Amino acid sequence: MTALGNRRWWLTGLVVVWIAGLVGLTVWSVGHDRATVPEQRDIDLAVTDLERAAGVVYATASGADRAVVLGELQLTRDCRITPVRSGVAAARAVTVYVGDSKAAEAVEAIAAELPVEWAPEQSRTRAGTRVSLHADAGNFVGIDLSGPAVATTLTLRLTTGCRPLDGAAPVGGDATASPAPALLNTVVSALDANVGEPVVRTVACPSGGVAGSWTVPDLSMPDDLPGRLRQAGGEIVHADDAVRAYRKAGDSIVVLPQGEQLSVTVSTSCRGA
Repeated sequence: MTALGNRRWWLTGLVVVWIAGLVGLTVWSVGHDRATVPEQRDIDLAVTDLERAAGVVYATASGADRAVVLGELQLTRDCRITPVRSGVAAARAVTVYVGDSKAAEAVEAIAAELPVEWAPEQSRTRAGTRVSLHADAGNFVGIDLSGPAVATTLTLRLTTGCRPLDGAAPVGGDATASPAPALLNTVVSALDANVGEPVVRTVACPSGGVAGSWTVPDLSMPDDLPGRLRQAGGEIVHADDAVRAYRKAGDSIVVLPQGEQLSVTVSTSCRGA
């Protein structure tokens, strides 16, 4: 074989090795590199990211002067990734009840306790009439809060944005079907009612264990609601005609009157999980 032929074979072999290496690098990159756009993580992965972040947010939102309620996982199917491609978005909320004139203080405290790598930002408008918070939990999961500075109910909302759906939509939601806390029976019994089958919403706590909210809906409104709730004990966080929120031994009690009925939610804390 001539020198020219040897050179051609050598060049051909070099090109083949280069192509094989490029393909291998591409395959490895797809499986290992961090996603650069939301579309690179489908809704199953996004829900996993969302639930992990929800545990952190729930743990952070709970405090000695705050009552919390964990919301359910919500899936929205009518979002658009592109004008011609539909997808699914996931969201979950943590509702925080605070005392009068405590909204700004609570938002500041929550922002301070969120992971530094989430780059939490809390602010108050120049006129001081509204408070807000934003954080990036990674993998395109955002946390947002915005409300009046005089609000006594704040909502931290976690969202994934629109993601691709590969197969069936995830069921997701609760970390485990944990037994209801004893405090739930104490509160419901004080209202002369039975617990029955509560609605359960839980998350995995960042330090381990499980915490969440147990809700008993559609209870009859008793006479002297404040007096009956005093029998259950707890310190008042906020109380008016729309909501009665308490803290007891690290847990939250939230009672929502609805006409002639009411719902009772007891939420356990990650700090004690």
